[in-house]
Amino acid sequence: MTSEHGRIIALMSGRPFVSEGATVDDALSDLVLSLREYAEDWEARLQQAPNHRDNWSLVQLVKLSSDAQLLEWFERGGE
Repeated sequence: MTSEHGRIIALMSGRPFVSEGATVDDALSDLVLSLREYAEDWEARLQQAPNHRDNWSLVQLVKLSSDAQLLEWFERGGE
């Protein structure tokens, strides 16, 4: 997490996911939403792309977890 211009920025280390919000909770909620959208896109079309092919485990984690579980996973440092 970082703060920039009064906004909280949530980053996933080693992954191209960045979200922001007015608070930490907002930024993390936006990150959950981004991951859910990515999982849908991955299943629909990205899984065969060379730069996305190795994200199967992340997609499964997102699909099988509730929002609360994903937030807890973030709090423990993710991956």
